Amino acid sequence: MLKRAKLGILIILSSGFILVIGVVSIAMSRGHDLPNAGRFAWQMVAKKVFFTEISAKTTTSQTYWMGDIQDKELSESSGLASSNLSDNVLWSFNDSGDSARIFALSTTGVALGQWQINIPNPTDWEAMDSFVIGGKAYLLLADTGDNLRWRPFVSVLVVAEPEIDSNNQIPLEPIWQKSFRYPDGPRDVEAVAVDTLRGEILLLSKRNVPNELYRIDLEQIKTSADLELIAEKVADIYSIPRLNQGEESLFADAAPHMGKPTGMSISANHLLVTTLKDAYLLNRADLTQPAIAIHLPYIGQREAITFARNANNSAYISRERHNGKEIADIFRVDFELP
Repeated sequence: MLKRAKLGILIILSSGFILVIGVVSIAMSRGHDLPNAGRFAWQMVAKKVFFTEISAKTTTSQTYWMGDIQDKELSESSGLASSNLSDNVLWSFNDSGDSARIFALSTTGVALGQWQINIPNPTDWEAMDSFVIGGKAYLLLADTGDNLRWRPFVSVLVVAEPEIDSNNQIPLEPIWQKSFRYPDGPRDVEAVAVDTLRGEILLLSKRNVPNELYRIDLEQIKTSADLELIAEKVADIYSIPRLNQGEESLFADAAPHMGKPTGMSISANHLLVTTLKDAYLLNRADLTQPAIAIHLPYIGQREAITFARNANNSAYISRERHNGKEIADIFRVDFELP
């Protein structure tokens, strides 16, 4: 019996070793940064909490619960965008593990349909935005999630925003699609916004202290030329706080994640960023100005934010279902602009 037990343990260990070797081999063949992955994996295992001593100026705001997300298949609302074709309509998608599909829902959470996109399953969709160019409405979907900071390339794609009453049995075709990398190594990014005023896609890093803002020229994703696209660093953002000393006990296991940007939206020069704790307004015209805090209720894994249609002082917020199964909600926050 003892020999059999030892043999079983040996088989399990051998299988695990073979699995690890296989994963490492695949990762190396794809150019993944394994040393970086090791460092960030240890940081996550150690549940390191970053502290700042930033006391952000706040603005007056009011938050409203709008309703539950009715479509149970939208289990991890990782991106959110207001429609540019229909009033009171939002778009969202799940993050890693789902097929390439987007969900339409009302601003009160009513399910309005799903549309597949004619691409392979994404690696880790984490952010989306809506925008208008030349009178046409588009949705940008960002496959930029990278928890281990080891992906050599990430990507964005753009589809035409479908009408709510259009045939959702026909997959949407990508209009533009582009892979890119960051100039100073992989970054985990869950906050992306399209700034049509400046013709750029903005990307805000999640795990770095300070957070780093990057940009891609919107015109560059339209080209079919097989040129390596490198995001340009715009600025270090010092004014989005993590936790102050002593606050970690208030958030228990979520403490290491507080203050990390999980969603972003833009209206004119108002750059709106959400974290698990609060939202913050940045001035895109002058990023040296400190962020203005918008206090939000702590509702768990808040992953996405979007300005309301044709508004610059009102936004919608979604959160993921706990364990992918429990209630998820839509909130609206109205706030005074600085």
